[in-house]
Amino acid sequence: MTRLYNYAAVCIGDKYPPEIYVENLWLGINQHTTGPVCLTVLTDQPDHPYYADRPIRTVQAPSWEISDNRLFWWYKMFLFSPHMELNGEILYLDLDTIIVGNMNKFFDYTNNFCICQDFNRKWIRNYGMSNSSVFKYNTARDNFIWEKFNQDRAYYIKKFRGDQDFITHYMNKKSQWWPTNWAMSFKWEIFKGGLIRSGTGLDSAGNFPADDNKYHTPEQPWILPSDCSIVVYHGKPNPVDTDFFRSVRPEFQQLTL
Repeated sequence: MTRLYNYAAVCIGDKYPPEIYVENLWLGINQHTTGPVCLTVLTDQPDHPYYADRPIRTVQAPSWEISDNRLFWWYKMFLFSPHMELNGEILYLDLDTIIVGNMNKFFDYTNNFCICQDFNRKWIRNYGMSNSSVFKYNTARDNFIWEKFNQDRAYYIKKFRGDQDFITHYMNKKSQWWPTNWAMSFKWEIFKGGLIRSGTGLDSAGNFPADDNKYHTPEQPWILPSDCSIVVYHGKPNPVDTDFFRSVRPEFQQLTL
């Protein structure tokens, strides 16, 4: 029986236009997955014209009272809900990730719940938090995450800084981190060979990038390990603001925002 590779994403609000960011994922998924694929997007705009032209499945996001777009990451919890009508193993990807290499290995790698180690790993090897930019879950085994969160959404949103803190806490020893190079931070680990010392990757004015003397190889725009498959953006900059995005996605060379 042919295996179907199921992917999921969340597109809420207007920060990440689907015609750019969902399309970026869709192109990468099809380019780097061997076998049939299905992408399901949890969105507050399932009738957006973009989806009419793509074989992408959409699910209407619930109407939660979350007005602060900095808290939209909490919608990831709904991925674990049976209302998503997903079955088996699902690989979730943040919209501000860029696929650059083989994706089948994420599905073949252990049956456990898998997630990124937080990118502070660059400075603290045993850093105990997870980063939820890329995670693989099983709908039957891991639905307790939704059940727990749904008991008191307002309480957990107030108690935890974000969804990845909630997942780190309740998955505890049930999860496993991806190999380090498979999913890497653009601004801390990829750009100009990565930062030399702990820092934000921003300059003194809070803009990207930091000064050249902060990087291992300032003369090179980026260094991408051969086994890296996903480049993760977190905070500043957004993918579309970088030359790396346009080098991977020449379809967006003329993009202006």
